Amino acid sequence: MTFGRVFVSAAMLVLCLISSPAFAQTKAEAAAAQARNPDPVFVFNRVCYSQVPNVQAIENLATQLAWRLLAKDLLQDFDPEKRAETLLGWQAQVGERLFQIGVTQGPVPAKMQESFPKFANGKATSCSMVLDDQQPASEFLPNMQRLAGKEPIASDVEEGRLRTTTWAGGNDEVKVFLFAKAPPTGNGGLLNVTVLTKK
Repeated sequence: MTFGRVFVSAAMLVLCLISSPAFAQTKAEAAAAQARNPDPVFVFNRVCYSQVPNVQAIENLATQLAWRLLAKDLLQDFDPEKRAETLLGWQAQVGERLFQIGVTQGPVPAKMQESFPKFANGKATSCSMVLDDQQPASEFLPNMQRLAGKEPIASDVEEGRLRTTTWAGGNDEVKVFLFAKAPPTGNGGLLNVTVLTKK
């Protein structure tokens, strides 16, 4: 996958800049602010995007960080079609922010089978992060764009009460989709990565 290169390069550049002594105080202040109010796309990248389709890696991370399991009714929201063979979810507190993480793995959805028939007998692994209401979409969407490292294939598509922006990539062996869902006004939303594999 190549989506993250631009995002990671930019992060490394910032790290190099603030590592000099002249920026020591600024670096400490920035680190404290980041710890209290982390960028949700940074969290999503660490928890979901960089891990999928390795469900065990996400589960290990949740265990290490002592995240609380989601209640069953909340967990079912991540699998509305009830097709998942694996369904996991947690409340993840990161700094002063609280996110919901949901992971599913199971058969490739029918609509995706139609678009990608070579993956019809494969697996779909999905990791979603429900955002709190502390940040407007106008702030996190540009970071999703940087994480993707390419232009979306669809932008601001109305789906019920949310609007969805989609990025897609991959090759003959794996297909990768990034989704950012946000209300047209106000804060909050959902970030998702879905990976199709042939096995």
